[in-house]
Amino acid sequence: MSQSPRPLPYDVMIRTAAIALLTLACFRVILPFLGALTWAGIIALSAWPVFVWLRDKLGGRKKTAALTVVLALALALIAPLTLMVLTLADAVPQATRMVSDLIGIGLPPPPAWLTSLPFVGQSLSDFWQSTHSDLSTLFARLKPYINEAALWTLGQGAAFGKGLLELVIAVILSGVLLAYGDPLWNVFERIVARLGGRMGGELPELVARTVRGVTTGVVGTALVQALLALIGFWISGVPGALVLGIVCFIVAIAQLPTLLVWVPATIWLFYSGDTGYAIFLGLWGALLVQNIDNFLKPYLISQGAGLPLPLIFLGVIGGLLAWGMIGLFLGPTVLAVGYSIFGRWLQQETPAATVDEAAEESPD
Repeated sequence: MSQSPRPLPYDVMIRTAAIALLTLACFRVILPFLGALTWAGIIALSAWPVFVWLRDKLGGRKKTAALTVVLALALALIAPLTLMVLTLADAVPQATRMVSDLIGIGLPPPPAWLTSLPFVGQSLSDFWQSTHSDLSTLFARLKPYINEAALWTLGQGAAFGKGLLELVIAVILSGVLLAYGDPLWNVFERIVARLGGRMGGELPELVARTVRGVTTGVVGTALVQALLALIGFWISGVPGALVLGIVCFIVAIAQLPTLLVWVPATIWLFYSGDTGYAIFLGLWGALLVQNIDNFLKPYLISQGAGLPLPLIFLGVIGGLLAWGMIGLFLGPTVLAVGYSIFGRWLQQETPAATVDEAAEESPD
């Protein structure tokens, strides 16, 4: 029997180039939606247990269950953001009036204890004395910095709008992933099995467990921070405590410091003359609301991901620095997969031949 001729080197090169060009073209097509698709996968993995529960309750209706989850997610996103926008719209005129009042009345004379501070006391007292009678001079000095801050805020607002649009698309796509989750998950398992060999069968479940652990850590920590902030606002008598608590939850979800919410509230209390409550809210925010994120989030993530706490810290911080907000999920997931593969590699037995050769070479 005649054997088929082996392909020429040029044939292999042309086929490789054609596959590479096809892959590059597919990637260029998907690239505008890559962020939304990644977020959709994260949302779908996190919401999968809820989707399965709803699907069973609805008699196996996958599309209805997926639509219900998408509507619930959309409502959970739209309602807090609408309240936040309305609150900010009401706060802008109040802030403008507060600045006008400050310019008109000026600051009181510097307190006596300010001068007694070591190293910086006299300088701070002189600065206070030079500006206490007329704040207009101070605002004139700060005007260039205020303009730069305003431009930066506008840029951040545009980025926030783009991210919000991407999130809306991701929520819609997550519904599609949930509705067709079983066949898509089977394809994902086959791909990982082909790439990972014998260990590939366990990696998909590890990825899903890690993503759910990160989601639990992020959302759970943000919820605890919001509840603590709400308690502090309520005790201090800050108006709109519920809305500020919701804003604090959104800020914590976005991985921004919660001091963006409770520090302005503390300043408002000082401005209103409630010095005692202002000190209480400042300490409450600094010691509890802000710091609990450093302990609770890594602990919750470690419970789902099965990673040691030091690796969780590295995954969360490194992921944020490398990929931004989405890196919060990708960082621990990548470390979890790498940690699992490395652990299995260490557990593999040394081949018998290698052990025998090592025994023969060792001296008696």
